Amino acid sequence: MTEKAGHLSGGFRPVRLVNMSVTTVLFETLWDEYIFWSLVVGAVAFGWLYHHSFWFLSKSGEVGSTENVDDLQVGVFPRHNDNIKLEVAWTILPFILIIYLTYISWAPLDAMWTSPVDGNHGGECEEGESSNNRILEGSKGIIQSDCYHIIEITAQQWFWSFDCLDLASEICDTDIESMEVYGSVPELFLKRGETYLANMTSLDVTHAPWFQHLGTKEDTVPGQNTQLWLPIPLEMSSDESMILCAEYCGDAHSVMAGKLSIHD
Repeated sequence: MTEKAGHLSGGFRPVRLVNMSVTTVLFETLWDEYIFWSLVVGAVAFGWLYHHSFWFLSKSGEVGSTENVDDLQVGVFPRHNDNIKLEVAWTILPFILIIYLTYISWAPLDAMWTSPVDGNHGGECEEGESSNNRILEGSKGIIQSDCYHIIEITAQQWFWSFDCLDLASEICDTDIESMEVYGSVPELFLKRGETYLANMTSLDVTHAPWFQHLGTKEDTVPGQNTQLWLPIPLEMSSDESMILCAEYCGDAHSVMAGKLSIHD
């Protein structure tokens, strides 16, 4: 439960954060793929171990139960039990799997770090221009935009500062909200279907804003400018999401939070 300083209206009203999905379509697809192959590899590895643990078990009283039938010697590898085909397969198959997972991860990472010039999001929006977000066909969640809006994020121990610059209030707005456990936190209002490029810096130590629902985060570094894309998909199911710090930054790191609110 949270108490919200009414957006542009004053006063407090209770708000409950619901449907707090932590990933977008892009990362949900990638997550499902990684989970699937983790289950396959786990089933093979533990199934093999379980099988051998019982198949090669000697029972008391049986012939050979107390004999060194494999002629094992302490500190000496039993080369007569070596199986070169099995060792090659156990090396090559995981290597192929790693190459495949790297390949399917490349497009999402490239989309997250696309260039502000001739990238997936065109150039900076002119006044009154819309980003016109859409998911690229066959991309499993990569968003393309006609243009993007620029905002600024400044981090310090232990608070986020959001600046919409000269953007219209229906495109970007800010407020302060009182949230249980976290206290007073900044709130950032962004519009569904628009894309934002956050220019970021830190006033003290390294921080990292983590926009949970969007599945994106990037370090803010003192004395440097870093950038983070915030494409708000039309398919975004939740209107509210937490913004946490993903880089340890001191005593109050765990309560360095903000809130992202999405409106139509």
